[in-house]
Amino acid sequence: MKIIEIENLWKHAIKDLLHSEIDAASLNILARQTNDSIRRIEIYDTYKKRAIQAANKKLDFNHTSIPFVLAQRPELSQINSLWILYTATYFGKSNKSKWELFNRATFSTNGSIMLFEDIKKTLEHYFKYLSSFDFFDGCEYSNHRKFTAKRLTGDKGVFQSMEYLVKNIDQYSVDKKMDFHSMYILAQKIPNFGRLAAFDFSSSLVKCGLNIEEPQSMYAEHSTGPLDALGLLLRLTKNDSSSKAKIKLSYDLMKWFIENTRIFMTGQVLEDAICNWQKNTSSYLKYSG
Repeated sequence: MKIIEIENLWKHAIKDLLHSEIDAASLNILARQTNDSIRRIEIYDTYKKRAIQAANKKLDFNHTSIPFVLAQRPELSQINSLWILYTATYFGKSNKSKWELFNRATFSTNGSIMLFEDIKKTLEHYFKYLSSFDFFDGCEYSNHRKFTAKRLTGDKGVFQSMEYLVKNIDQYSVDKKMDFHSMYILAQKIPNFGRLAAFDFSSSLVKCGLNIEEPQSMYAEHSTGPLDALGLLLRLTKNDSSSKAKIKLSYDLMKWFIENTRIFMTGQVLEDAICNWQKNTSSYLKYSG
């Protein structure tokens, strides 16, 4: 989709829903941020192709540090893919240490993958291995996980969360399609997963084809970023910018874009786009996530 096409979509959405318009510069920035958000979703198709190519070439699992490629390797069971996406969500990609914490939890020192089936059989052995070195040395969580405790043991430690998922993984690895909201609520039961981690985890299951349907909401009600962005859009169009109006707009935008476009993961695209747009509505800044 071209930028001008996305501009026209936003122009019509704003006109239909808010009976107004925003200035050309702001509209262009909004369209460009939306384009970037769409591309960040589309990259998962590329990840899948790379996973299939790696399997055909019989490459080792550790040939890539990107969890979303690894999770789509056809040789891996669905439970292994889910475990990979859980650990990727738990640690995230740090600006400083990239995927290093994920790699430490996924690959042994000789580079071989630690499969979920083996972890489950000898969970204490797995925990002992992770405790045998300074697991967090030189590493940070991603920005989405920055308030998570950097410890393996004890209350709110990594092991507490991992043990829960090991015991309950069958609830999360589903053979029949499950609606996004059900998984989102279920994911919040995972220790140390709040709403944001639950959303990120559930979204990764959708994008990697693990039988979860697309979200039908932006999930803006309890999130400052999208609420602030919606408020800004309302103010720019001289509309009521109360909390109630912001939430209503989030649902109205979802409905409009679902009915008028074929954008995959509409809710995540819109939430991501407006959050980045509101950081600077007059000058385009490219964000990596």
